[in-house]
Amino acid sequence: MKNTPIFSELFLSKFLYDFRLSNIPNIRLIKDKIELMIKELQSGKIDSLKEEEVKSRFITTFFGDILNFNYGNADAWMLREEKKSLTDGSKPDAVLGYFYADKQRDDVRVVIEVKDAKTSLDEKQKRINSASPVDQGFSYAHKTGGGCRWVVITNIREIRFYTSRDSSKYQVYKLEELKDESKLRELLFLFHKDNFIKSDHLDRSSTDKLLELSEGENEKKLGKVHIIDKMYRSLKRFEDFGFVNPDYIASIKPFNILDEYVWHYRDSMLFTINEEIYHLINGISIEEGRIIFSDSITQDFADANVDSAEEKLRWCFTFLNKCLITEIHAVKDYQSEFTIKKALLNIPKTHIFSCQNDNIIRLEINIRESNNVCDCLICNYRNFDFERLIKKLKKVEASPDYYSMEYAFGNYLLSSNDYRTPYFILNEIRNKVKTIPEKGVTYFLSTLNIKFLYNKVRMSTMGDTGQIRSEIRAIDLDKLLYSELEYYVEREVLDYLKKVKEDDLIHKVQENVEELFEKINELKVLIDEGGSQTGPNYAYNLLKNYEKCYLHHYHNGLFYLKFERYTRLSERILHALLVSYNTDGHGLLYFTDFVLTESILNIPNSKLKKILLQQQSIEVDSESMEKFMVKLKNLLSSYIKKSFFNDFLKNEMLTSQLQNWGFQQQYSRIFANTFTFLSVIDIEKKDFSNIAQLLINFLEVEDTLAHFDLKMLEEFIFKRGDLFEDIELESILNIAIRRTEIHNLKYEGLLQCIPETFIKYRRFYKYSNLNLTRRLLLNCEREDGSFTNYKKAIYLAQVSNASCREILVSAFRGFLDKNFDVDFYELLLHSGVIEHSESNYLEKYVLYANTGKSARAYKYGNLGITSYVYLGFINLVSKLHIDVNQDCFGHLKDLNDFERWLLDPVNFNYQKFDCQWLIEIDGFSHILRKMANIPEMLSSVEESLESDFNPVLAKIKYRHLVLNTAKTKIG
Repeated sequence: MKNTPIFSELFLSKFLYDFRLSNIPNIRLIKDKIELMIKELQSGKIDSLKEEEVKSRFITTFFGDILNFNYGNADAWMLREEKKSLTDGSKPDAVLGYFYADKQRDDVRVVIEVKDAKTSLDEKQKRINSASPVDQGFSYAHKTGGGCRWVVITNIREIRFYTSRDSSKYQVYKLEELKDESKLRELLFLFHKDNFIKSDHLDRSSTDKLLELSEGENEKKLGKVHIIDKMYRSLKRFEDFGFVNPDYIASIKPFNILDEYVWHYRDSMLFTINEEIYHLINGISIEEGRIIFSDSITQDFADANVDSAEEKLRWCFTFLNKCLITEIHAVKDYQSEFTIKKALLNIPKTHIFSCQNDNIIRLEINIRESNNVCDCLICNYRNFDFERLIKKLKKVEASPDYYSMEYAFGNYLLSSNDYRTPYFILNEIRNKVKTIPEKGVTYFLSTLNIKFLYNKVRMSTMGDTGQIRSEIRAIDLDKLLYSELEYYVEREVLDYLKKVKEDDLIHKVQENVEELFEKINELKVLIDEGGSQTGPNYAYNLLKNYEKCYLHHYHNGLFYLKFERYTRLSERILHALLVSYNTDGHGLLYFTDFVLTESILNIPNSKLKKILLQQQSIEVDSESMEKFMVKLKNLLSSYIKKSFFNDFLKNEMLTSQLQNWGFQQQYSRIFANTFTFLSVIDIEKKDFSNIAQLLINFLEVEDTLAHFDLKMLEEFIFKRGDLFEDIELESILNIAIRRTEIHNLKYEGLLQCIPETFIKYRRFYKYSNLNLTRRLLLNCEREDGSFTNYKKAIYLAQVSNASCREILVSAFRGFLDKNFDVDFYELLLHSGVIEHSESNYLEKYVLYANTGKSARAYKYGNLGITSYVYLGFINLVSKLHIDVNQDCFGHLKDLNDFERWLLDPVNFNYQKFDCQWLIEIDGFSHILRKMANIPEMLSSVEESLESDFNPVLAKIKYRHLVLNTAKTKIG
């Protein structure tokens, strides 16, 4: 009778691929035991022994020593001989399970029936009941307490493993065949103690899982499988991924026909040496997204009984397109390409190689519709259309049936409920798919994302935060991959899941980015030095690498994208692209919407400002500019809504979401980074015309941003004030006046930058709103009058008309008369709002400067011979050209030589002069202007340079000391 195995060879091959005998403890001892048993069998020794003589030694050797079932422990063991049944006292030869000194706790899982080597296992024995050994063994299974799942029947020559509910199928091992390592691997993989049974009945062993899978799989012998079905089945396994690394796709069957990893992907092109794929695409053409088959390939489909060929191929091409593969190059006969010449060059077939034109075919497979506007959650987020995104999330908030990975990812992007909402959604998904084998990818990704939430949910103040973190901490991803999923997903899918867990893709991208960044820097140095180079487009390769990383995280909904490694990668990409952009004739031509969006979302504003610090402007292509302005419009409009009275209110849906700290931080970053880029993008007024009023409406009601979040808006307004109309700038100024408060710094920047912008772009503008002028003064005072700070009102006075200015200056004077404030007075003088000749303020200022240079004052510079207070005083006096011969300057007492020189360099005794003093005040241009055309000073400087040249001193000399002077000795 032909044996029907429980596990077919084909089925086991999917799981045995990475099982190593070396992983088994004491494998050398196991092999020695098997070899000894085989010798005894072949010598005839075992045949000569009766059943009772050989039975006990075989049981302990095979099941104890080889399969590692413990039989020597005094308290608990797993192998027991001749244990009585619970019903009639009959005894199988041995049982496997969990056994104790207290027999009431015994738990039998496997019964074993052993016969001598001459006994047939299938023939009936010459006994009273005439049962065969198989029947005899099965008769014990139901008498052992209900936990027995397996029956083992052996005559030593062969060992059969049956499930206790089916005697028609068994897994058989001939003793002599176990010297073959492949057969021994199978035995130990299935029936070694560690894999065969588990103590907890609810915890399925590896073999139990395989049994479940084998029973659920309707295996049937297939004829030759057509290449379309091979491609379709191969890619369908990855369907739950939104993106798979194209390098990995190129390395799996049927695209890779070698038994080793290949590097057959480059620049959207998949290279394959599979001849079947060559013949397939040779009969295909694609026109306007339609797949057209030739007559010959159509006949080929019919002959091979391929059903739904076009639908399968369209699905394959669409999936490949999602994974950055838009072109296939297939080789007909790769062996013919490896001529003696190529062999000598040692060109490996694992890499892309050149082919004869008649031996390769190329097919463009991009069937995506390029003009489609996507409205998915990710696109809503990346378009800053937060109102639309939140509406979608709220719509299914209370409907667990609609929970999906995309929905969890959307809530993660917005930090919903301080990340608790994505946790609950993922838990729901995870529990739902846990027992569905074909959803292994979703089960893994949901679990992985839960792990990523460990440090995120701690920001929540809810009472269950500790419990949630404890549950997350208990998740073991290695156990999930190597135990739970090992037998439920195929080898190539499982290998890819392991790569995802180890962040394999982002690590490789980082390595490539660093290498490309170095080459970009080297190229810039070469070009700056007058050299030239032809070769790869480094900026293009940089972006292609980054695109993989972006798609991997966004399209697979991986929460890792908010982690530091991803944000640092975004920084490096932008930095490298800027270097490339500034490489004349060899670098990046313009920035795209993708780069701008990634930088805005991921780079902290302080780091973005640092990267762009030296960049005066960048060019953006017209399509990206249009998208960028749409995003800015969405960002502002999502925050506001029109009221019944046609004015604007906060959008409660967005402001409620902003109560989540994570989203509030992200929203602030997006706002600041957007205006950081706007400050360097060459934007035209027509492109900004519909944004200005929206910005005004936003500022009117916004209460989320802090003062530092508005800094980049202020810098943008000052740098690009030409984009605004007078009325628009004034409206922003009015908002700042109305909303400022005495102890609130938020609007101080706008109160300064808007007047400065008027001075820069509208020199003749005059502010004339008397009521708001008075209101600003009121907003600078505490209600009880105990504290006043008019500093933020100074800048308005610079652009006010006579009436408004008089209101402001009168208040300023009144404040100085009542309580002289040096800082305030300095600001007034610097801004030109009052004259230094007014009242006795200058005398008070001189007295303050004299006091401020005391020995206890904080010293300035390397020499430390004056205070910051005195140097600031001299700088302001120099800037305003104040006559230091006035009586009030007589209050300056006990000046050292350096301080006297600063006060009056023209009348100074230069025999006491030290050239180091000039270096000490380098950078104080107002003071240095006073040093021009003083012959004694110039002579001392020249002598110093002749004896000991100092580049800083030389710079000061030629910039400040020799103005309108004849050529000097050194010059």
